[in-house]
Amino acid sequence: MLILFSILLILSRFSTATTESNVKAMFVFGDSVVDGGNNDFLDTTAKCNYFPYGVDFPLGATGRCTNGRTSADILGQLLGLPHLLPVFYDPQTKGSSILAGVNYASAAAGILDSTRQS
Repeated sequence: MLILFSILLILSRFSTATTESNVKAMFVFGDSVVDGGNNDFLDTTAKCNYFPYGVDFPLGATGRCTNGRTSADILGQLLGLPHLLPVFYDPQTKGSSILAGVNYASAAAGILDSTRQS
């Protein structure tokens, strides 16, 4: 966690040294560490759409496997992107909503058969 925080800190220093218009979009791939809620739209038991997840969001759980924003959300904010990137499996993710990027991350994702979603 300390390494991740250090990377975010360095990137935030870098982003303030450049113009915010340099970064137009961010596309996120990963597992539960950066899942923005894709699993809410999948037939899987690996979901984070219930209490205590999202306790720091005004409307509660968002599908993120954390009580608040993920590291991808924070990085996007530091880069001047929209507050939260849309998730790929959300039916609303289409048209102009994808211009600033899309979150493809999915909790319990993996490349091995033993890590497939249940």
